[in-house]
Amino acid sequence: MRPLDNITVLDLSHAVAGPHCTYHLGLMGADIIKVERPVLGDDLRHYTEHAGLKTLSAPFIAYNTGKRSITLDLTKPAAREILARLMPRADVMVENFRPGVAKRLGLDYDSAKQWNPRIIYCSISGFGQTGVMRDWPAYDHIIQSISGVMMMNGSDGEPPLKVGLPLADVFSGYVAAFAIVSALLQRERSGGDGQYIDVGMLDALMIMMNAGIVTYRLSGEPPRRTGNLGFRLVATSSVYKTRDGYLGIGANHQPQIEALFRIIGRPDLLVDPRFADHAARMKHNEALRDLLADLFATRSAEELEPKLAEAKVPAGKVRTLAETVDHPHIRERDLFVTSSVPGLRQTVPIVGAGFRFQHDGPKRNGAVATIGEHTDSVLREVGFSSDDVAAFRAAGTI
Repeated sequence: MRPLDNITVLDLSHAVAGPHCTYHLGLMGADIIKVERPVLGDDLRHYTEHAGLKTLSAPFIAYNTGKRSITLDLTKPAAREILARLMPRADVMVENFRPGVAKRLGLDYDSAKQWNPRIIYCSISGFGQTGVMRDWPAYDHIIQSISGVMMMNGSDGEPPLKVGLPLADVFSGYVAAFAIVSALLQRERSGGDGQYIDVGMLDALMIMMNAGIVTYRLSGEPPRRTGNLGFRLVATSSVYKTRDGYLGIGANHQPQIEALFRIIGRPDLLVDPRFADHAARMKHNEALRDLLADLFATRSAEELEPKLAEAKVPAGKVRTLAETVDHPHIRERDLFVTSSVPGLRQTVPIVGAGFRFQHDGPKRNGAVATIGEHTDSVLREVGFSSDDVAAFRAAGTI
């Protein structure tokens, strides 16, 4: 039995944050019923067509594999008749409308708990359901801008730099999934009613900024962009160009630094008074950085990486995505689930849960649904007849 077997999630979310959240709930066994607009479906279906498939963009496949899709026009009065049967069977509802939209549709938490007092209801939005920015529109890079993440990314003296992937969307989805599982456990232990969860993407990125925030509060100095320096801001924990690419190293502590100096063929640096201990190295940080840059420029990242790791010095060659996904370690970790995609002969590997259980863990395969593929079957499950379904379809409700 997987952790979320027999848990039903009514997924009214779209784009990335909400679908990423429910994808992970599905990996743990939950039945995800994805509610989409008739005809168009989720906007994310149309973002790109890397596989040449209309309505099945690569990002959509990544965040929606393993879900059942039904279509429902939430603005139609008859939609409430359908929801009145779906909601009592659901354990969780997830939505990422703009604040206020769910209430206008009669789908806010107060309405939902009239149908099902035990519902765990999760709202995901850019800025949360309260605060002066509550109604502001948001995308991932806007949240990166406001949160301070963009200002901290990149090198000092250069313009702010966005993280290349949808950091705010993905992490807020993970935060929401954690919150939902916590609320389910709370409900089970208390035997009581459900819970309302308010997840703001800006709040989620502030979690990532936590150490920087505490540093600022204690020092009064805002953190500056530090480029490729490691968290400790020392020359021996950075990224250096080599003759065959770039190499990241993380020698933060004295034994690591001593091993680093020996492996790069400069044990003499151990007795150089400028670099003998942490205080001296910080005083001569720029000189050490220049010296290391010259040394690494003549060495091979491919050769140094395993030698440094064997000596307990964290090190990693800067790889392309293609190099990373084909790396033997990634293959051995069994990280990917398999998605069956309509219109493609081959299956598509998708990153799974990011962790493994010894037994009964995340699902290992799934399929991505076409728009409304499961509408008829889901409606029949909740007691509607074939004639009912036909009438809903004729009225444009589904």
